[in-house]
Amino acid sequence: MSAVDLSQLVLPAARAEQARAALRAAVTARRDRAIAAGLVQEGLAIATDDLSQSRILGAALSAVIDPDLVLGWKTADGRMVPLTAPQILALAKAVRAHVQACFDREAAILADLAVGGTPDLAAGWP
Repeated sequence: MSAVDLSQLVLPAARAEQARAALRAAVTARRDRAIAAGLVQEGLAIATDDLSQSRILGAALSAVIDPDLVLGWKTADGRMVPLTAPQILALAKAVRAHVQACFDREAAILADLAVGGTPDLAAGWP
């Protein structure tokens, strides 16, 4: 009889937890892709990756400080457009809503998974 390498055995409960952890990681990765997918605001393609969000935040702060601000903004499709302070603030609000909707979708999926549901990970993202 050959010896069994116990380190290679994984109990069913441990396998199930590994599968749940992998699924949670997949949901988080899907959320991050949805966040970075961009959006269209007032007909302008707007990047929403982390760096773009940071730049939009800086522009929004400048717009709050200077309500007469007009700046050039490069859209996700490469166009340069002028944006006024109110447009910048509307853009920042739209991006924030987009990001929050992505986190809300992640939370809904994780809540469904926690009660044993099988949500469609591809559907329902902004």
